[in-house]
Amino acid sequence: MRTILVPTDFSENSQKALELAQEIAERYDAGLYLVHAYHPPVVDPNLPADALMVLTEQTEKIESEKLESWAQECRANGYACKSKLVFGSAVEVVLDEIKAEKPLMVVMGRTGKGGWLDKIMGSVASAVASKATCPVLVLPPQTQAITIKKMVYATELERPEENALGFAFNLAEHFKAELDLVKVNAPFEVNVFDDEQFVNDIKGVFGEKKYTLHTIDDESVVGGLQKYADENQADLIVMSTRKRDWLSSIVNPSVSKKMVLATHIPVLICHLEEAVLA
Repeated sequence: MRTILVPTDFSENSQKALELAQEIAERYDAGLYLVHAYHPPVVDPNLPADALMVLTEQTEKIESEKLESWAQECRANGYACKSKLVFGSAVEVVLDEIKAEKPLMVVMGRTGKGGWLDKIMGSVASAVASKATCPVLVLPPQTQAITIKKMVYATELERPEENALGFAFNLAEHFKAELDLVKVNAPFEVNVFDDEQFVNDIKGVFGEKKYTLHTIDDESVVGGLQKYADENQADLIVMSTRKRDWLSSIVNPSVSKKMVLATHIPVLICHLEEAVLA
C-alpha cells in the first residue's frame, strides 16, 4: 500500500496536516505513516549522568505514548496507519524516512505563529521540501480549510514541467478541484523562451485536462502568486522546483523556498525530476 508520510510535533498545525493527509489518503486509497523526531529536554549540563538518562527515558516514553495515541485515532477513523519515533534532528529524520519508505507525498505543518518566529521555525519544512525526493505539502499556521477545491499551479513557461504538472492534474482530479496555471512576470525573473512554445507543449501533453492559463505582472513571483491565490480563493499553491547546487541555493534562494516560508496558503512543492503519480 502506498503511504503518505506525516511528520508531527503534536502541535495544532500538525493536527491540521494530519486531517488533510487523511483526506488525501482516502482519495488515493493510501495508508498513513506518522513520524516524530525527538530530543531529550534541554537541561543543566551539570546534572549527573544518571539523572540525564532518566530524563531522556521519560521524554521518550511520553513522546511515544503521544504518537501511538495519534496513530490509534487514525486507525479508529478507518485509516491504515503506522508510526515511528526516532531520536534525531527533524529534517534528517524525515529525509531518512522518505528515502526508506518512498511515500506518495509528505504532508506537514509549518510551526510558529505567523510572524518572524514562524519564519525561523519554518526552516524545517522548507529544508524538507527542498531536499525531499517526493512532493511535499506544507500547511502554514494560518490554514483554515482542510480540503482542496481550488488549486493554483505556478508555471514559468521556461522549461518542461510534465512531471510536476502531471502530479498537480492528478491531485486536482482526485479532489474534483479547479486548476489554474499562473505565470507571474516579475522584474529580474528569467524569461528567455517564447511562452507559446511551452503553452503548446502543455496542450500537447494535457490537452484533454481541464485548466485555465493566466499571465499576470507583479513585483515578485511570491507576492503575485499569493495575491492571485487570495483573489481567487485558492486552497493550495503548487510549485515545481529542480535540484540546485549549494552555491546557487546560497546566492539565489529558490522561489519555492521563499513561498514555503512566506505563504499563508498551503503550498505543494514538486521536484521536476521526481514528481510522478501512477
